[in-house]
Amino acid sequence: MRPVGSLLLVTGTMFALTILGPTLPVAADGPQPLVIHKECSEYTGNVPSFCTITDSTFSAAIPAGTKVLYWGPAINDPDYTTSVVVIKAGRGNRATGYCSLLGPVGTCSFWEGTGTLRGFHAAFQVTYDGGPHYTWTGTYRLDHNH
Repeated sequence: MRPVGSLLLVTGTMFALTILGPTLPVAADGPQPLVIHKECSEYTGNVPSFCTITDSTFSAAIPAGTKVLYWGPAINDPDYTTSVVVIKAGRGNRATGYCSLLGPVGTCSFWEGTGTLRGFHAAFQVTYDGGPHYTWTGTYRLDHNH
């Protein structure tokens, strides 16, 4: 028979870890649709440059205000942009990928993440919405085994 104090300690520790630990979004069985709207009024073409997400259909992990950082190599060419991209959704919550644009349209893909974006895999079509506004439309999945 175990002492009651040990049982309370274990139960309390498990409760604290559940409440205080980082919450990962639930992994879906397959790819899920995802639309991200971003505005790039602060994008300078320098390394790094960034855009700000204004809306996301996956707001649990990628909320409005999330920064999208562009690290190059070619981010200051109006005809062709190619860049390593990092979605920075708060402390420790990042996804890494690559974007390639020909003029105002292109593609982005992501293959790894940390924190709430752990196991993030996504593929997007990029469209230009006018002014500093762009939309990423595609699918994502979370593979928590990575």
